[in-house]
Amino acid sequence: MSDTHHIVILGGSYSGLGVAHGLLKALPGLKAQTGRSYKVTMIANSTHFWYSVGAPRAMFIPYPKDIMDSFIPIEKGFKQYSPEVFKFVHAEITGLETDKKTVLYSVKNEKQETAPNTNTISFDTLVIATGSKGPSPLYSYHGSHVPTLDAYKDIQSRLPSAQSIMIVGGGASGTETAGEIGHLHGKKTSSPKDITILSGQDRLLTGLRPSIGQRAQEFLEGMGVMVEHNLKLTDSKDLGNGTSKVTLSDGSIRTVDVLINAIGRKPASSFLPPSLLDDRGRVVCDAYTRVPSLKNVWVTGDMAQGSTGGIFYIQFTVPTTVGNIVAELGGKGKLKEWKLPTTKESQFVPVGPNYGVGAAFGWWVPSAVVRMVKGRNMMWPTAMK
Repeated sequence: MSDTHHIVILGGSYSGLGVAHGLLKALPGLKAQTGRSYKVTMIANSTHFWYSVGAPRAMFIPYPKDIMDSFIPIEKGFKQYSPEVFKFVHAEITGLETDKKTVLYSVKNEKQETAPNTNTISFDTLVIATGSKGPSPLYSYHGSHVPTLDAYKDIQSRLPSAQSIMIVGGGASGTETAGEIGHLHGKKTSSPKDITILSGQDRLLTGLRPSIGQRAQEFLEGMGVMVEHNLKLTDSKDLGNGTSKVTLSDGSIRTVDVLINAIGRKPASSFLPPSLLDDRGRVVCDAYTRVPSLKNVWVTGDMAQGSTGGIFYIQFTVPTTVGNIVAELGGKGKLKEWKLPTTKESQFVPVGPNYGVGAAFGWWVPSAVVRMVKGRNMMWPTAMK
């Protein structure tokens, strides 16, 4: 048996980075306790972490200063660690061999080109944190950070000349996006445009109480955004002239200059054996974030069964995963179940930089508080920590 215990982390976004930093900080104490050496290897599809919290604003204007401010080099955040304890692998993850305790991957180069050959890497402990994927690169990675960066550039080039804009999806992402466009090009601005958001439900923000969704709608309508309910996108076609033809669930057809698809995301679990997944494509796990069917395999973030998604969930589950891995490797201490501090509604949704709606621990939160906490700068200082 090797003297070095190899921990492999799949994914380089919020959960993967959180677990990596947490474990690396704990490893010196763990080594002193057990007498063994430990190494962490992270495999990720992108060389850059994407601050997606700020996406509804940064996709339209270089924010805070430059378009690349949303994309932070991952290796830069680990420069304090030696190659003996941390390694970053830029690759597409293609499979998991549970019986051999190996991960299959294909290396990617600086041009994001994937090598034709498949490599394998063995692990003693595995953490699955590959997140989720939606239909648009504006809201989730489609491979590396490059498609999202290109999508930013594309929409920033087309928005000034566009006259009609449609946002599909009335969740937090869609509502925040509509608010940002309304702030830039609403009826009270010098460059007003026809802006429509389709909630797809009977109201906006169905994860919050109806009165909060109604307040968000009032803010949007005050900016000149048209809010339409109970309509869904069934088909869209790029007409090649900078416009899209969209077909809606009522059979109507519209032509818009900019179509933004902000509907939900699905777990990025296609590389995993189906036996590990539930009917929603998430990894089956217990309350300790372990995969019970495998030894020393853990899952966290959007990939975990029972995940509520979002940063709020990640902030409370990642420390649980880290603590339980350390406890199990050290052979001391009891494993802890992950628990959110509340099951009551807790979400802040800016509606442009000046307004917002939300709730915290079941309590309604005034617009001014949402603006101060999140809407003013989209919590950008947090991205650099």
